[in-house]
Amino acid sequence: MSLLDNARKSLSDCQNTLNIFLDNIISTATPPDDEAIKIRDEYFRWVDMKTHIIDNENIFSLPCSALPNKINAYIYNYLFQDKKDAVDRHYKKDNATGEFIINANKKNIPAIDVELLIHSLVLRRGNVVWVNFGFNIGREFRGKHPALILKNTKDTLIVLPLSSQAPSNPDVNVEVNNVRGLPPRTRWGNVLRIVPVSIMRIDYNSPIGDVKGKILSDISNKINLHGIK
Repeated sequence: MSLLDNARKSLSDCQNTLNIFLDNIISTATPPDDEAIKIRDEYFRWVDMKTHIIDNENIFSLPCSALPNKINAYIYNYLFQDKKDAVDRHYKKDNATGEFIINANKKNIPAIDVELLIHSLVLRRGNVVWVNFGFNIGREFRGKHPALILKNTKDTLIVLPLSSQAPSNPDVNVEVNNVRGLPPRTRWGNVLRIVPVSIMRIDYNSPIGDVKGKILSDISNKINLHGIK
C-alpha cells in the first residue's frame, strides 16, 4: 500500500469515527442532550479550523491589520534601535501627546516591518491576546480565551490562559483584576496551565490588552513557589 493509499484510508477511518461520534447521540430513543450536541459541534468546528491552519502553515504571515494605530512613548523608549527605526518609518510622533500615530495605509507596510513590529508591540510579554486553544481532553483549557503572554520565542508564545471563573484552588492561581484594553472584570490565571501556543492560534481581529508589571511579578512568584521551571 502506498503512502497516498495509507493517507486515504486514514481519512476514511477518521470520517467514519466522526460520523459515529455524532450518530451515537441521535440514534437513541431519548432526545439528545444539548451539552452533548454542543461538545460535538465545538469539536467539529475545531477540527475544521485546525485543518485550515495546518493547510496554510507554509504561507502564514502576520496580518498588517494587527499593527497598533498608536504607540505610547514609554513602549517606544524601551524598543531596540532596529524596532525604533521601523516605528519611525511608518509612524509620526505627536509632539503634543508623545504618542506615535501610524501615518500610512497598513497594507503598504512591507511584510518584514509588519513582522518586526507585531512581535515587538503586539506579541510582547505582558500583553493579553485571544487564543484559539481548540478542543482538548478532560479539564485541559479549551475554546477561545484571553491569554497573558509570558514569553515570545518568535514562532511560539508561552502563555498563561485567563478565566473569569473564580478558582476552586486559589493557591495555584493569580488574580488579574484588570486587563487594560479588555472589558473590566476580574480574571484568574492558573500557573499549572501555562502552555506554549503557535502564533497562528492568535485571533488578531480581537482586542489586545495588557497588564501591570505587578501581575507579572505575582505570576513569577507563584511559579517559583510551586517549583515550575
